[in-house]
Amino acid sequence: MLKFDEELYLRNGHITYETREEIEKIADEISEEGFSNIFFISVGGSISIMWPIQEMLKQMTHIPVFSEQAGEVVLTGHKQLTKDSIVIMASKSGDTKETVAAAEWCKMNGFRVVSLVGTPESLLEKASRWVIPNKAKNGVEFEYMQLFIFVFKLLHNAGEFDDYSAFADQIKCLPDNLLRAKQKFEPVADEIAQSYHDEQYNIWIGNGEMWGEVYLFSMCILEEMQWVRTKAVSSSEFFHGTLELIDENVPVFLVKGEGKRRVLDDRVERFCKQYTKKLVVLDTKDYELTGIDEKFRWILAPTISSALLVDRLARYYEKYTGHDLDMRRYYRQFDY
Repeated sequence: MLKFDEELYLRNGHITYETREEIEKIADEISEEGFSNIFFISVGGSISIMWPIQEMLKQMTHIPVFSEQAGEVVLTGHKQLTKDSIVIMASKSGDTKETVAAAEWCKMNGFRVVSLVGTPESLLEKASRWVIPNKAKNGVEFEYMQLFIFVFKLLHNAGEFDDYSAFADQIKCLPDNLLRAKQKFEPVADEIAQSYHDEQYNIWIGNGEMWGEVYLFSMCILEEMQWVRTKAVSSSEFFHGTLELIDENVPVFLVKGEGKRRVLDDRVERFCKQYTKKLVVLDTKDYELTGIDEKFRWILAPTISSALLVDRLARYYEKYTGHDLDMRRYYRQFDY
């Protein structure tokens, strides 16, 4: 596989799952203290992996769940954000300016923060009440694993997710499954990137629990890391503006999930098949999750998408554009 260490990947999956007990302990402590609602507060790629979980929780719990951009909430506040709230943040570097500022603002106001942090002793760690260590060196899907364990343990403790033990046990199988998905997708990624890497404009579409994935790949990978011009739109909003940009030469990438909103993806697919010759459908249902119950697939679908897009497809874009994924013009290059 292109620029990929399979042994390291599985090792990262193993050390991620090893944090389960530590995460559950934090969730139990929070449940014992009590909380009235959950706030996801971050920015960029970190908040994008929180949106799918927020969408799931809308369907699974009576607990109010909110998501806020870190740079905005410190300016406006939020009347539902109180000392009874639980704030969830994430930053691989632990020094993302907006997220750190929001964490310090929360601490100053007495709001309890639990953060996924990839860098020990970082500013975000110091500003958080609880810290979940993100020890994996690669793989957004491993951050999903930790968030799933934490959030669904909270729901279980609240009496709203009876399947937690089975779900958390089966997550252990996820890295092996995702590795097989990557291997299967490898030639597809090569073909897609070779065919579309030099297109002047691309449209990326997804919905519900897959929207964060579409946002992450189009903005954080294609725009930030490849300087490729994209438009990201949800399946539900596509028919209220973006459809007018479709013609036979416009590339459209549809990322299909497995939840209740999949019917909206199907509608987009039917339309685009008629009006563009450059439709690419990426369907998580095409990839097996051995050892994982069917009822959990819709929850885990974003991890499949992340494993394929953020890792494999990104690498093949890099191969054909010749643009190193670490090359930036502006981002973190100077103060702005």
